[in-house]
Amino acid sequence: MTSPTNRRDQRRTATRERLLTAALELFAAQGYAATTYDHIAERADVGRQTAFNHFRRKEDFVTAWVRQRHEALEQRGEAGTSTTGALADALRTLADLNEREYALAKELHDSGVLHAAFALGAATPQAFVAAAARGHERGEIRAELEPVAVADLVFDAYVTALSRWLSADASHPLADALLARLDLLAAGFGASG
Repeated sequence: MTSPTNRRDQRRTATRERLLTAALELFAAQGYAATTYDHIAERADVGRQTAFNHFRRKEDFVTAWVRQRHEALEQRGEAGTSTTGALADALRTLADLNEREYALAKELHDSGVLHAAFALGAATPQAFVAAAARGHERGEIRAELEPVAVADLVFDAYVTALSRWLSADASHPLADALLARLDLLAAGFGASG
């Protein structure tokens, strides 16, 4: 049997997911600035206060979207791959997500809220940190470098390349731009020999 607490948690999670889906659809369709809590609550079929209870600020929807992407990276499991291979796979995954959700990513970028989401707590994905840590343990990263610093550097390169790609209206393949930056960075952090 499912306990009342589990059912309540399941309902809460389902409501949160419905709200997030509604907000993201509306941001892509009518723009971030034009979307209100009333619009989101109506689309999700909940009360306005319920929307506020789950997402206190409108920016929190964007931060949750970024975190969903990071969680998608963590579900991939790259333990047997080289550091650069694992990071390349993660960057390809992010490129694919951005291409599939281009209208939303473009709107969030152009409205300035995507940059704010990174500043508001969208930390370097754990998948990047784990890949760098494994690489450090295997001697693929120079011993004097901290794995977290390597992961941060790759993530920062991703954020910048994403911003340029969105500003250029996706005029070039995002994955190619990301992998070129990774090659440059790997030449600097890779262990010699």
